[in-house]
Amino acid sequence: MSKKEKRWRRVYLFLYILIYGMVAPLSLILFFAGEESFPFFIIPVVIALPVMKQNHIQKIREKEMSV
Repeated sequence: MSKKEKRWRRVYLFLYILIYGMVAPLSLILFFAGEESFPFFIIPVVIALPVMKQNHIQKIREKEMSV
């Protein structure tokens, strides 16, 4: 694993913690408390983040193999 890949894995770990650990639960708590409407923006973010990570890491590996 290259330094670039390790660095991006840390970035994605931070995003996972931020979105899955803080933003999504807070949005759902506010929804169930009746303070906000349903947080529809969370659905595509929660689904897309793992796919985005997988594609990005794969592109990094492809670039490193071609060099």
